[in-house]
Amino acid sequence: MRLLFITRKYPPSIGGMELFAYDLSSSLKEKIDLSLIQWGGSNKALPIILPLLLLKGSSQLLTNKIDVIHMQDCMIAPIGYVLSRVFRKPFTVVVHGLDITFKNPVYQAAIPWAVRKADKVFCISQAAADAAIERGVPQSKIQILTLAVADKLHGTADKNSLRQKLELSDDSKILVTVGRLVKRKGVAWFIDEVLPGLVRRYPELIYVVVGEGSQRPIIEAVIEKNELHKNVKMLGRLDDDLYKAAYNGSDIFVMPNINVPGDIEGFGIVLLEASLCEMPVVASNTEGIRDAVKDGSNGVLVPVMDKAAFARAIYEFLDRPNEALKFGKKSRNYSLENYQWSKIADRYISNYKEIVKAKK
Repeated sequence: MRLLFITRKYPPSIGGMELFAYDLSSSLKEKIDLSLIQWGGSNKALPIILPLLLLKGSSQLLTNKIDVIHMQDCMIAPIGYVLSRVFRKPFTVVVHGLDITFKNPVYQAAIPWAVRKADKVFCISQAAADAAIERGVPQSKIQILTLAVADKLHGTADKNSLRQKLELSDDSKILVTVGRLVKRKGVAWFIDEVLPGLVRRYPELIYVVVGEGSQRPIIEAVIEKNELHKNVKMLGRLDDDLYKAAYNGSDIFVMPNINVPGDIEGFGIVLLEASLCEMPVVASNTEGIRDAVKDGSNGVLVPVMDKAAFARAIYEFLDRPNEALKFGKKSRNYSLENYQWSKIADRYISNYKEIVKAKK
């Protein structure tokens, strides 16, 4: 089998979709013949890049025996549809979340239509599948295949290196959140509603926020309002060493998402990264987070915007550090067993083969 894999999100550009495209294509390449067409630069160049992806895809289909065309997100589904029709090859598309819910009338008229034309629609979570179904994608075409995670961060930094880099005392308790600073991530809500109570109980508590985004000024205003400058570290984007230190040196990973219409959390790969680093996870029980975290196995899920529930879950780990260590080890084992790229790649390949067989 030969697969044509087309993606507009790929390293060296940084982000969850880029990492997903790299890990999936690399895992597939170990098992089948794969021709990769990728763009790893700025989205500002897309008006030029999208036609180029179409031209490169056409060239591959003219010169190679391609069995299936794989489009790595919904925005480029129209390219997959055109290539499929012209070259009479089946095509698949991956739904992440925002790539199908993006609020723009022209986008909503064109993109879901093209996704509906795909032979198979891979959704990274039940939330992404629900969004696709709401936009007319037949349930019979949908296959939910979660993301996986490469075990790249565990043990890559000393447990004390984060405290040393941030000049924190040895008895500091550290919570960490990693992700784009957008409203749905709930960082401003968490600092405003949950963190003040945590700090009263643990005055040395530090909340480390890793990432950049449009919500940063709002988050900084909330920090100012609650006088939490000493307890919140806004680190922005990190170099590799500090990024690894954040995962290996923090005590609890927090993902306090809130629900924002039209902007869903497709999955949450950072949750798996945290669990592989033996860090207890406390996260909102919503959208794609449910597909990354099994409550009690590799994290704790709490109701969205329930500040008392968040506080209780965090106290459980802070008050009982030995139990937190045991839970972290259990989380790592669960995520290693259930979110391996090799297994996910096998499921993709099985679907490709079914499509090819059905077309004969």
